[in-house]
Amino acid sequence: MTTVRTPITGVPIAQVPDTDDAARDAALAAAAAAAGAWRDVPAAQRGRLLVEVARRMRARADEVAGLETLNTGKPPADTRREAERAAACFEYYGGYADKALGTVIPVPGPLHTYTLREPYGVVVGIVPWNVPYFFAAKKIAPALAFGNVAVLKPAAETPLTAIILGEIVAGVLAEAGLPSGICQVLPGGADLGAALVADPRTSLVVFTGSERADAAVGAAAAAHFAPATLELGGKSPQLVFADADLDAAATAVMNGFVGSCGQMCIAGSRLLVQREVYPRFLGELGRRVRALRVGDPRRPGVEVGPQATAAQAERTRAHLRTGIEAGAIVLAQAGLPQEPELRDGWWVPPTIFTDVPADAALLSEEIFGPVLCAEPFADEDEALALAHRTRFGLAAGVWTGDTARAHRLAAALRVGTVWVNTYRVLSDMVPFGGVGSSGYGREGGTDAVGLYTWTKSVWVDTAGRRPDMPIPANPLTP
Repeated sequence: MTTVRTPITGVPIAQVPDTDDAARDAALAAAAAAAGAWRDVPAAQRGRLLVEVARRMRARADEVAGLETLNTGKPPADTRREAERAAACFEYYGGYADKALGTVIPVPGPLHTYTLREPYGVVVGIVPWNVPYFFAAKKIAPALAFGNVAVLKPAAETPLTAIILGEIVAGVLAEAGLPSGICQVLPGGADLGAALVADPRTSLVVFTGSERADAAVGAAAAAHFAPATLELGGKSPQLVFADADLDAAATAVMNGFVGSCGQMCIAGSRLLVQREVYPRFLGELGRRVRALRVGDPRRPGVEVGPQATAAQAERTRAHLRTGIEAGAIVLAQAGLPQEPELRDGWWVPPTIFTDVPADAALLSEEIFGPVLCAEPFADEDEALALAHRTRFGLAAGVWTGDTARAHRLAAALRVGTVWVNTYRVLSDMVPFGGVGSSGYGREGGTDAVGLYTWTKSVWVDTAGRRPDMPIPANPLTP
């Protein structure tokens, strides 16, 4: 049994039974048994069922958002938006379900050759604690749309809304007379996730989480030849040039590192500003950070809530301490809530550092908290060099009024996503993922078909030859 606490006050809000070995085995057996029945459901009907799931998700959006705020500490505006995005994810893949198209290939000779997209079977999705409801939808919806069955393991710290999503999906499928094993949500800790990935009944693993777990997940899946997609962390730079709209850039930079209390893989945690506007831009950012209101996210006017877990709050505080010890300068820091009822919440102060030593952990490690490191650059070449001073490659922001420069940098930056004169804009229509220590594989958009299905090639002889007749030489055959 896991005690789930709210980060706002630290008090328990739920008791969630852990999935033991017997329950895990039964869940995988049910998933494997249901895979054939779900695969045989016509794609258009699968799509209609997902759209019905989305309708029910929207009907419960306020309830889910309120619970997500309590469980993660995010402001209601954020959790309501995430609830809407989760429903939209099911709508998108509901419409995509019957569009996983094969191809006809004009090979030489009397042959009709084509490809089919085939579902893997049992897909295990593992999601982190920072965006639990939307990430659960992002794993389940495309898996089901393309004919797979889904087993989802939410984070032990924030399982509550994923469990609700599992109940919504299960209800729709049950009313359609379909087996219960098609979609299952299994709460538990890291041991459960490791066992699910290592089980030979798992055909595909789709993992979102930290760099610390990626190698183990990939190795466990590879041991039984199951492909895995790993969407990991980032240390994303925002490059601000002197010719940019500096007010818009300041707003985006703020949102890019204090949004969700910094608990975003795409957090723009490294700020690079052209030298001639560096003092002015940092002065404005410092003013905004010092004015931030940190506190109970359910209260009007509060902009930043707590960190979602006690362990993460302590990790962020440790980074703040070691950064100062390494010689980094605190340019600005927000205050923390003083209300007695919030004293046991998991609070950290949004902080901007300057003059950070090049070898400091502040610049190299993903902090996953509201911490920004700023440094100046002289020109485009230096900006690129500083941007690439990391093993991560998830995202980057470019702020400039020069269209040619924007395209040059978009091409040159070795990251999975580049935002130009905007930041943190996401859509299920667009592929997402990283390179380097940010992982591999892509979710979303047309890439989702390639992730959740595999390609089968079919060759048909159209000449009507008997089986014992020799096949003519084919110029494509070596």
